[in-house]
Amino acid sequence: MDRLNNATRLILAAALAAVLFLVPLSAAETALPGAVRAGDILCFGTPDGECGFDGRWLVLDSEHTSTGEDGWFVVSLGLISDEQGQPLLFRDIGDVRVSFSDRGEAWAAAHPGATEYRSSDIRQWCEAFLAGHFTAAEREALLPAYKSDEGIAIPGFGIPLPGAAAGTVDFDPAENILDGDRLFLLSAEEAANGKYGFTDNRSRVALYKGEAGGYWLRSPHIPTFPLDVGFVFSFGAVMDYPVNGKSMFSMDTWARPAGNLDPARITGLEKLSGTGEKTIWRVTFEGDARNSRTYDLSLPVIGNVPDVQRIISIALPAAAVLIVGLIAGVIWLIVRHFRKRSKPA
Repeated sequence: MDRLNNATRLILAAALAAVLFLVPLSAAETALPGAVRAGDILCFGTPDGECGFDGRWLVLDSEHTSTGEDGWFVVSLGLISDEQGQPLLFRDIGDVRVSFSDRGEAWAAAHPGATEYRSSDIRQWCEAFLAGHFTAAEREALLPAYKSDEGIAIPGFGIPLPGAAAGTVDFDPAENILDGDRLFLLSAEEAANGKYGFTDNRSRVALYKGEAGGYWLRSPHIPTFPLDVGFVFSFGAVMDYPVNGKSMFSMDTWARPAGNLDPARITGLEKLSGTGEKTIWRVTFEGDARNSRTYDLSLPVIGNVPDVQRIISIALPAAAVLIVGLIAGVIWLIVRHFRKRSKPA
């Protein structure tokens, strides 16, 4: 009997030790939604290497949605392509090219609404992407957004350009631009808003499969460029670009969707990694089994971003001096030539 009691005691002691050992481990790995902060990364959705989606979402605001309600405002950490790995267009309008001399006024007049987000190809892509890469519970956790955007002028390269005499990039207001959208593109104002961490060009740079790329915004440009919408260049500047990506120069165009999350629907929040500045969390939502999908825990490496404004501010005066010098040299040669001809033989 004593032997049995001793064995029982040993088993109970071992079980108690295991429980005491496992409880701190579990507490260290899981947390409540209040632990999430702006700048953290949430992992949900099904990663898809073909289109570049890694299932990681950057938290822009951990207190309010993009419409000011209680919730979280998030944007995909990386850039995403179509299902075949090809660039995405805001709207396919064929081979219509835009330049400073031909901004597509004639085409825009004959086809109004080219820059409207609500009827755009990219909005349809957001809806299809949501349906194909998220569980029903994850889709429900993304709150439908209703929003109108005000017009805004974003500092451009700091120099007057055709259609931008003040050196700004100007965007028109858009009434009811979001109408129940659960995934959507950022606006120009959101992409330039310091409260979301977008304080400079570098903070806006995002990668597509490891390479910096440009991505669409939902904001329509003012009519000086009637086929242009907001766009973040690969070096992070908020500018504008033709809806079909055809301009004087070309670049790949990707999507960086955003959404508003309801933290009340979170049933599991597992800490995967923490760097001090950012914590990476794997999220499970109400209605789903525990999220056990594997996510990339490395952080994107953003290289040096050229300060285009500074380059231009240096290059323009230098070019002006060079031009003035050339003109002065030509005038001097002409004067010298006529002086020689006017001298008596």
